[in-house]
Amino acid sequence: MTDQHLSAEVAPPISTGWRRISPVVYAGLGVLLVSAVLGIFVAGELGAFLMATWEVVLFATMCVLAYVGLEAKAARVLSRVMLCLLLLLGVGFNVSSTYLAIASDPPGVLPAGTSALLALLGYLSLFAGGVALLAALPAMRRLATGLTGTQEWTSVRALALGAVSAFTTLCLVPLVVLGEPPLLMMLQGVPDGSTVFDDGRGAAGMFRDQIYSLNWTLVAATLAVGYGVRRNWPETLERLGLRRLSARHIGLGILLTGLLLGLGYFTDEVITRTWQYFNWRTTDLTALEALFGPLISPVGAVVTGVTAGLGEEVAVRGILQPRLGILLSNLFFTSLHAYQYSWDGLASVFVIGLALGFIRKKTSTSVSALVHGGYDFVLVMMEVG
Repeated sequence: MTDQHLSAEVAPPISTGWRRISPVVYAGLGVLLVSAVLGIFVAGELGAFLMATWEVVLFATMCVLAYVGLEAKAARVLSRVMLCLLLLLGVGFNVSSTYLAIASDPPGVLPAGTSALLALLGYLSLFAGGVALLAALPAMRRLATGLTGTQEWTSVRALALGAVSAFTTLCLVPLVVLGEPPLLMMLQGVPDGSTVFDDGRGAAGMFRDQIYSLNWTLVAATLAVGYGVRRNWPETLERLGLRRLSARHIGLGILLTGLLLGLGYFTDEVITRTWQYFNWRTTDLTALEALFGPLISPVGAVVTGVTAGLGEEVAVRGILQPRLGILLSNLFFTSLHAYQYSWDGLASVFVIGLALGFIRKKTSTSVSALVHGGYDFVLVMMEVG
């Protein structure tokens, strides 16, 4: 069965089915897959660089299959199988991170009722993964149409809607069940998060890991929007919103960074006062400092600004927002922070994400990445010293 209704967003096809896919796509997926496998066996810095592909290889493969699936039913089915696999991995991550959070204080000791709690979290995570099925319902698509303005739903867009809805829900499950983000629970009473998460690589190793992750994210992003399957290179860059920054754009980015910092300060003040008034639980700042402590340095500010600014903007505002709109993509962006922030922190992330979404809509991903990176750079530098 072939999708006949392509949205205006999708460029005229440069391939049809499996055989006429650009060799670059096969090469790109091949590099990702081979790198992921080799990363298991190669030690040292090269091994760390190769292992970073695991963050994106399955996602990139699913997206390529989804675009081929516009005309090839087998690819469309395989893309949905890949989504199920990714969701199962998400369920596993929820259970494992919660187990480590509960068992971390004191190390290796599990409190009573742990099995029941993990079972509950596992069931809720599976249910959250099942949210992906709602994308097939006409009612869900009508609701999404109201949020995105999209009238025509291709199999690619429906897969994106299902994946984003499911992962947004999935990421929030541990916070809902535990009442605290699992990563911060692991760090309660730990003075330095690098002793828990960096596998002995230190701050410099964490910086390199961020750069490695950005490298593979950018490779996967081009495949995720149909490069070599539905778009050529200029169309791919335009779809991602990556445009050359002029002096005017840089000046605008600096101005918007200042405005975003002001918005962030005002938002944090309102949220803090609201949470204090209702006596709601707030993010554990001591554990949060332990988590980000190794990154607090001038070098860390630069690396965080570049990797988080460019990587997150390309992934969320570049790939997802043109397809699913500002609200849905920003809900997904916010939920990704639920492993490290409580609800007060997520409220702040949501507001900042909305602002970045509007910047992306009115300008480009390049400008929103500049603003996001500048925002993170200033926040880290404010903690230095």
